[in-house]
Amino acid sequence: MKFLTTLSPAPVAACLVLFSACFCLENAACAADLQAGFAQVDITPPIGAIITGPMGPLSTATDDPLKARAMVVASGGKKLVIVGVDLVKIRRDLSDKTIELVMRQTDITREGILICPSHNHSGPLIPADGDNAKANKAYIDTLPKLISDSIVQASKALQSARMSVGRSIVLEGHINRRLISKSDGLVLNTWLKKLNDLKEVPQVLGSESVIDPELWLVRFDSLEGKMLGTLMNFTCHPCLHDRIKTHTWSADYPGVIADTLAKEFGPQAIGVFMQGASGNIQPPVCWAQDWKERAAVFANAAAEAAKTALPVESPTVDFARRDVDVPRCNAEAQRPEAISRLGWRPESFEGAKKTAASMPRLLNVPVSAARIGPFAIATNAGELFVEWGISVKKRSPFPHTVLSELTNHWVGYEPTEGAFKHEGYETLAGANFVSLEGIQTLVDTAVEMLDELWKKAPVKLESK
Repeated sequence: MKFLTTLSPAPVAACLVLFSACFCLENAACAADLQAGFAQVDITPPIGAIITGPMGPLSTATDDPLKARAMVVASGGKKLVIVGVDLVKIRRDLSDKTIELVMRQTDITREGILICPSHNHSGPLIPADGDNAKANKAYIDTLPKLISDSIVQASKALQSARMSVGRSIVLEGHINRRLISKSDGLVLNTWLKKLNDLKEVPQVLGSESVIDPELWLVRFDSLEGKMLGTLMNFTCHPCLHDRIKTHTWSADYPGVIADTLAKEFGPQAIGVFMQGASGNIQPPVCWAQDWKERAAVFANAAAEAAKTALPVESPTVDFARRDVDVPRCNAEAQRPEAISRLGWRPESFEGAKKTAASMPRLLNVPVSAARIGPFAIATNAGELFVEWGISVKKRSPFPHTVLSELTNHWVGYEPTEGAFKHEGYETLAGANFVSLEGIQTLVDTAVEMLDELWKKAPVKLESK
């Protein structure tokens, strides 16, 4: 594929073997009793429902179905649920209802359930609490039952399993979408028309920051060697599918990844997707007619990661959750020029600013951490900037760590301190709800919980 740039399997395997192939557990009580179960449920909205996005078009057809894909893994008496949903976000009321339904039907606990939207931009509009609540309401009301059904079915499908961990390095198909303008030292987003006007923007000084090239895949196989399913994590907005022209439903590139793995490893192999810290990361071309070919970059990388994955012996399953109060953004202090310099009228963002200003001064936000052996997951409920996600990976005691954003709630964009200084769309009140102090608290909380999970059952390398 002309778009694909990944590292070859040999060096990737060589790097991972130091961590994954030779793991032994300090606590032998967490023995080889790993079980895994997968299931999926169609959650495609009806034709005529509103598609997410600023233009909010009515859907006219379905290119590929939206799904809730659930994974349940169990070991040592604990069950962890990760369900990937082809939605732009999940509101707290919807995730709470889903969790309540699951707890009524299973022995799975609240702390062990992670509902992870892919941030799909070709899915249904899901308004924020109190924001045009009638939009798509009939469909949205069905989501807790549909998502909980996928989890219950996955729990019933639990069977003895083996785990392995793989990764591909993907260097094409995603960019940092914030560019620095030389004229004022502030950020302009890549989609702004004024970027191509030499009179308004005579020079840009490159991207504000980095990308995260890691595409992680954890595979679970039956004892007979048949793939049961996978857990994946990648950091890029799903906005390849050309929904602006077609007005059709699609699961975007996470759906292409799942379909590719099913073709490669069998229809029973269900791919559960978690979105990384992609608040400032997107494809270089959005709404593309050749979106499936572009999505194949990520799908082929996932298939390669599955093929080169290395086994993990006797993985510990554990998790934790905290609901944290954090201060909201200071919407009242936003200067009008922060909007007008982007080429927009300040009044066009007034409604969003009022929404932010009307929120409670303290926002209650769920944060979770989980582990499956040496593979750790930290969650955040916002559209976290990539730098935050990389900092979590750096600070984590685990050999392999991923960040799952938008999990169990939605609290808007979460930029870094530098990004707030550079302004840009994501820092505007209404796009951003949580203060910088609050964002730091949420990230620190996730790292603290990772530390606690590690200390309960540390993993060490066998001596050579």
